Amino acid sequence: MYNEGSLSMQQELERPLPISTPDRTFQSGAELWRGGWVIFTKHIHKFVRNGQELGGTLAAPLLLAATFGLGMEKLVASEVIDGLSYLSFITAGIIAFTALSGAINAGMTILEEKIKGMMKEYMVAPIPRVSILLAATGSGLVKTLVQSALIVVVAVLFGATLQTSAVGVLGALVVLTAFVVTSVGFANAMALRSKSIGGYHTILFLLNLPLLFLSSALYPLDTMPGWMRVVALLNPTTYAVEGLRGALFGSGSLHLALCLAVLSGCAVLCTWFSVRTFQRVVE
Repeated sequence: MYNEGSLSMQQELERPLPISTPDRTFQSGAELWRGGWVIFTKHIHKFVRNGQELGGTLAAPLLLAATFGLGMEKLVASEVIDGLSYLSFITAGIIAFTALSGAINAGMTILEEKIKGMMKEYMVAPIPRVSILLAATGSGLVKTLVQSALIVVVAVLFGATLQTSAVGVLGALVVLTAFVVTSVGFANAMALRSKSIGGYHTILFLLNLPLLFLSSALYPLDTMPGWMRVVALLNPTTYAVEGLRGALFGSGSLHLALCLAVLSGCAVLCTWFSVRTFQRVVE
């Protein structure tokens, strides 16, 4: 049995596009965006109506800022972190952690729809199949941007000091977008390969914390042991954190251009991995 929302979504997906457009490439693009938009709005509506998901994804980073950030404030010398307060230093790491958590939730949506059979509805609809991945990436990006804005506001209320400009904010948005696309692409691929919710969570959570702790999210690169610094420089999370820290707080150990280049490459690679996995699953 379908509820009214599912029925209207299915009707929208099955609505044919006008065929009077002579340019087939344009028509294919319209189909891609229409299908992606319908699925995207479904994901956003579900997120807004689900108070547990909304509160749960915000609780951990806000708790981290309110406890760990403020609790370590007096223990970490500002000279070690380029004159920043520890809360200002850690805020970029909290945003990266939020992006990682959001990616897990985005992949979880794909997995739930696959298990419940909703993926089959998308497959028979007259839309490009890749629009399913486009919608998952878009909804994950929007959720993360909203959550990140709230985290920055809360951090400022707790005493963090922004040192940025309009260009810096734009740079932070580009860095965060590239990191979200990277994380969601990888999470979607893992969700498509997983056969159960438990298996998916086990894989992603085993990766989530190492990606956070083996980066410069909680401590500066210069104070790490040699082996840990090498691992951190191989970790995309480090480039997201350093890019955000430099763009928003004026203190990054790595140049913003380098961070953007690395994250852009990772985004392309993880998107290809996600699309390739999706093609194998639906064949």
